[in-house]
Amino acid sequence: LSESSNGFMHDLNLDDHHNGDYMNMGMGVGGQIPTAPPPAAAPPVPASSYQQYPNAQQQQQQQPQQQGVMNAMAGSYYYSTTGAGQMQQGQQQTIGRPSNNVNTPPPQPSVLAGMHVGHNVHLGGVPASSDAASGRQNSFNQFPVAPSVLTNYTPPAPFDPLYGKITVNDPMLIQGSGLFSGPPHWTYLVTVYGKNDTSNQPISAVRRRFRHFVALEDRIRTSVPGAILPPRPDKHPARAIEEASASQSADFAQQRAQELWFYLNALVRHPCAGMAPELKLFLTLQDHIGTAWPEVSSSAFTRLTAVGAAAVEKMSESVDGVLQELGTAQQVAAGEDSADILALAAYEGRRIGAVSSSVPKIESAVVLMRERGDRLGATGLEMSKLSKDVAWCDRELSMPMDVLSSALLRCGRRTKRLGLELGAAISPFVIQYRMCRYEQMAFADRRSVLKRRTEARSKADVRAAKLMMNQSSMAYPGTLDRMETEAAMYDEMATEVAKEADDVALRLQNEVGRIGALRVKQWDSSMKVIASGFKEACAENAAIWESALEAFKREFPDVNIPEASVS
Repeated sequence: LSESSNGFMHDLNLDDHHNGDYMNMGMGVGGQIPTAPPPAAAPPVPASSYQQYPNAQQQQQQQPQQQGVMNAMAGSYYYSTTGAGQMQQGQQQTIGRPSNNVNTPPPQPSVLAGMHVGHNVHLGGVPASSDAASGRQNSFNQFPVAPSVLTNYTPPAPFDPLYGKITVNDPMLIQGSGLFSGPPHWTYLVTVYGKNDTSNQPISAVRRRFRHFVALEDRIRTSVPGAILPPRPDKHPARAIEEASASQSADFAQQRAQELWFYLNALVRHPCAGMAPELKLFLTLQDHIGTAWPEVSSSAFTRLTAVGAAAVEKMSESVDGVLQELGTAQQVAAGEDSADILALAAYEGRRIGAVSSSVPKIESAVVLMRERGDRLGATGLEMSKLSKDVAWCDRELSMPMDVLSSALLRCGRRTKRLGLELGAAISPFVIQYRMCRYEQMAFADRRSVLKRRTEARSKADVRAAKLMMNQSSMAYPGTLDRMETEAAMYDEMATEVAKEADDVALRLQNEVGRIGALRVKQWDSSMKVIASGFKEACAENAAIWESALEAFKREFPDVNIPEASVS
């Protein structure tokens, strides 16, 4: 341990025998790195910017000249406690030995103390190779280039919906009376209007409950696999508690009706879901929808039977349909043979990961903004009460409290309004965040159909091979006819599944391109609204506090306010 004028230098030499080789390590921490000539007994060693050791002369001779301070143990860079331990270009130093040069000036404290200089050559760091630097830049600083499916996307002709406006309102709480009626639930009036009807007369009005909307989404996903559907409203988190207490809130029902209103209109205008027969049946069937869909039947026994059959079917596809991290590995494992789909899966997987980690933080920031406005308002209100109480005793003492309370109330109202504006402005981000799950479902549909295509082709190949074996063995004519029929049937089934896989791939590419174009358009306008909202709010808050300062100066002209505190 050697001590310098303003730092410490640790010299650690470890000779560790490992598989016949020696590992020599040296470490310097902070302070001026002294220089010293090599010992007389040591063999001549060429000058180097690194510590020279007797057992590693050949390795050190082959090491190129580099500037900076490197940890010989792990190739990492030193932290400087004073800033004076950074090597300068052309300076030859030896780590761990005291300096005999009396002309060397003592090290001086530096603004670089405690900084990690990394690869900055101007600060004494070791320059990185161009390959490593470009690799880090591509992996950390640059998002991967969008695949041709997105860059060359051409929007199709605008979709012409089958219906006009759809409203969801008039929530009604249904109380069951029978043994198998179930807990109380809300039903909503779904009113459908014509596309070009100017008389404002509805063409259909039906009542549906939230369970029916869930079944509608499941059936549309089965009808148009590969489509990225609009996000459905989530289930109420306290639903079980409210059902157990039989006291459901009417405010919740009104909010849920508003969410279902937007959801149904988005489904009607969706290019794939808008043409689905399931949606038409849902909107126009006057009877209970359970008469057509047994999984939502009013009969508990029918519903349990349908749910049991559906559970068995879902269990068989659970391995492929599970929502996992999107990437090329999952698609390749499913038998993906389309280069466009693989590139799309890699790009969208990284984008979904970025959106999933960023949007919740944005929502939390907006919530904090609203809470800040509420607390500023509450603090201003309490300060106003205190000012009124103090005014009874000392009017002069209450004046600064009155000025401060007025500024707090105004700033709180403006900050709360900013939170509301930001909450509305980030809605496109939230929609895209919720849509990530549906995009993963669309890629899962592609993997599911690829799995069925592989199985169908395998069965067809087995039937064809069996037919060839029996033809060569001169089997009975009736047996050969039956085998030929089976082989042709399985081959036709495999061809149909392959065509379905191609349709799903084409639909998936179009859907990803569609939401990508929609995302660019909506996010650009939202960012402009957010930026202008912040700009206006900051300007108004600055004006509020400047006016409060001017009012304080008018009330107390004798008080000297330093300029530093004002700025």
